[in-house]
Amino acid sequence: MSCERSNKVILYLMRHGQTIMNKAERVQGWCDGVLTEEGIEVARDAAVGLRDIEFKAVYSSDLGRTIKTARIVIKENRVNNKLKVKEVPDLREAYFGKYEGESEKIMARDMLRYLEVNSFEEAMKLPEFYKVYADTCAALDETGNAEDFNTLIKRVNRGILNICEDISSQGGGNVLLVVHGGMLMTFLKNLDNNLNIKMIENSSVSKVKYENGELEVLSVNDLSYREKGHELRKNNVIFMH
Repeated sequence: MSCERSNKVILYLMRHGQTIMNKAERVQGWCDGVLTEEGIEVARDAAVGLRDIEFKAVYSSDLGRTIKTARIVIKENRVNNKLKVKEVPDLREAYFGKYEGESEKIMARDMLRYLEVNSFEEAMKLPEFYKVYADTCAALDETGNAEDFNTLIKRVNRGILNICEDISSQGGGNVLLVVHGGMLMTFLKNLDNNLNIKMIENSSVSKVKYENGELEVLSVNDLSYREKGHELRKNNVIFMH
C-alpha cells in the first residue's frame, strides 16, 4: 500500500496566458494566437506563484500559446528551471471546425438558435451542457471536422492518462500541464459533473490527483498562484535562493 501511495501524481493544470484572439473575442481552438503583453505578465505572475513547486515534468499542447506559457513557468522555477516542455497534441483545445477564428458572438448566436434558447445562461441550465456545447458546435459545422464531445473527451483523456501512468511508473510527483480553457472545463466536468464551473481563467491553475488508476479533482480555476506571484513581483521579492 505504501508503494502505491508513493506513486501518486498531482497534476497542475494551468490555462495558457491571454492571447490576441482571446482579447479580440475570437474563437480559438486549433488556430493559434500569440500571447498579449498582458498575457505574458499575468503568466509570469502565476509562474512566480508556482516557483517553489518541484515539478517532475512539464507538458503542454503542441500549440504556441501553451508552449510559451509553459516556458515562462519553467524559467521562474527555483527548484528546477532546466526542465524541457514536452509537447502533446492530445492536450490541444477543442477543434471548432468552421468557427475557428470566427467572432465568439456569431458562434454563440448560431448555438442559441440551434438549441432554441434565448441566452447562454439558459443554455447552461441544460443537463450536461458541457457535452451539449461540443455536440452543438459539431452539428453546426458543415465541414464535418469540428470535434463532438466523445471525440474531444477521448482524445483529452488519452493524453492525460498516458502522462499520469508514465509519471506514476517513475514514482509519482507533481506535474505541470499547460492547456486550454475549453478542453480543461470539459475534462474536469466529465470527472465531476457537480462542479460549478462557468469559465477557466487565463493562467489559473486546477489540480487533479491521480492515484491507483483513479482521477480526483482537488481544485478548479485557482487564481491564488498568480495573485501571490503578482504581489511578490510588485514588491520585488523575486530573488533566487
